[in-house]
Amino acid sequence: MHHAATLPEITSLEQARDLLSDLSQLNQQLLWRVSQLEQALYGATSERQTNGTYSKEQILLSLFGVSQPASTENVVVEEKTVARPAKKALPVKEVETVTERLEPGEKVCPHCGKAKCEIGCEVSERYEYIPAKVVRHQIERPKLACACGQGGVSIAPLPPQVIEQGQAGASLVAQVMLNKFDNHMPLYRQQQEFARLGLNFPRQTLAGWVEKGAHWLSAIVREMKQELLAGDYLQVDETPVKVMDPDHPGKCATGWLWVGGRPGSYVIFEFHRGRGKAEGAAFLQNFKGTLQRDGYGVYGALARDNLELIPAGCWSHARRKFIDALEEGTPAATALVEEVRKLYLIERHAREQNLDPDQCQALRQEKAAPILAALKPRLEAQLDQCLPQSPLGKAVRYTLAEWTALTRYLEDGRVQIDNNLTENSIRPSAIGKRNWLFIGHPEAGWRSAVIYSVIGSCRRMGIDPWEYIGDVLRRLPAMKQSEVPNILPGRWHPAAK
Repeated sequence: MHHAATLPEITSLEQARDLLSDLSQLNQQLLWRVSQLEQALYGATSERQTNGTYSKEQILLSLFGVSQPASTENVVVEEKTVARPAKKALPVKEVETVTERLEPGEKVCPHCGKAKCEIGCEVSERYEYIPAKVVRHQIERPKLACACGQGGVSIAPLPPQVIEQGQAGASLVAQVMLNKFDNHMPLYRQQQEFARLGLNFPRQTLAGWVEKGAHWLSAIVREMKQELLAGDYLQVDETPVKVMDPDHPGKCATGWLWVGGRPGSYVIFEFHRGRGKAEGAAFLQNFKGTLQRDGYGVYGALARDNLELIPAGCWSHARRKFIDALEEGTPAATALVEEVRKLYLIERHAREQNLDPDQCQALRQEKAAPILAALKPRLEAQLDQCLPQSPLGKAVRYTLAEWTALTRYLEDGRVQIDNNLTENSIRPSAIGKRNWLFIGHPEAGWRSAVIYSVIGSCRRMGIDPWEYIGDVLRRLPAMKQSEVPNILPGRWHPAAK
């Protein structure tokens, strides 16, 4: 491209036309970049939706018709009610109830003088808050000795504790960890909260509890990772995190949280200093099977080195690129987004009908495969009709380069159409974003990864993380490594109290 400051000498009409064409292309790209920046600064943070040429009901009917065994009422519903699979609801805890009975002042009938009898009772409710409390748990161990002085002293050994010779019990360590990593409460604020309860726990002491708790939980995370890698389907992603640079005090470097999971199973995090091939290989170890990921080149390099690694693509990534191309206002972008939309409506129908993997694969072969077969030549035809660096050009090239991986989900009903389940695991809330995306020191990265792994896996299993972490921290100090698989979130049962 030619910039105004370096315009060449124009000696012919043909050169002038070429220059105008180049400047026009540059102008289109710059306008699109400005539009994207304005959207990032002032627009909604959620992904933009296209109104589309056809309504979702029309598309569903065109895909499944009115002769489907399932009633039409199950198909034609508002999209927002089934945008994604519902998460398992956490069990509702029993709330302590205190009953207060207010007797009326007038208990004798003013007309006849007899005592009034109860004919009913009106009940109203309100909720009161009782501040949290910390209980001092004292363990008394009597010492026994014989008067002869020769039999030695007998005393019961202390049971194994999560913090040896420490003040914190398992439930207190669990509370500090969950407050920091799930409730996004920094340790200095927790120190202040404990002070209000009359307890002096220095911030460094709290940090030590978190480290020790993470050490015990790392045994659980190792077992979860082994189970994930022993399977033949894995979803992976990675996200950058800021870490304090030990070589340059006051400055931050970039580390990476790598995340892997499988629908219906665990999700595990690992902290690495980089995002390269070596870190990817360390994370995946000897995994063999279908690896669902985005188009990041490292995964392709790993697949070339390991032929037993089968790449599966993410239609969500491709779809976002086409939605970005809608800014150009080209009819082609709108039409292509509509085709991808059809693929997602097929997946939605499968979820509504609770299809098993075999049924889901059959549905995809019947409905999605023809759509994809017709979509590929349309994409190829767009190659010569759009600028390579335009949003539509980039979307088309990305999709065609990933085509084999993007269509892999047709072959296996377990494989998802996209990687959103794993992506959502590394998408913090607005409140926790600052804590999530910052790690105080590189050596603390593993602790954050371990705790995120346990919390995320508990959420997937519909388990209260506080109950789980408090329970396993009580049990782990007395357990053998061979017993750890029995308390993974998928097989955990609370210990009898």
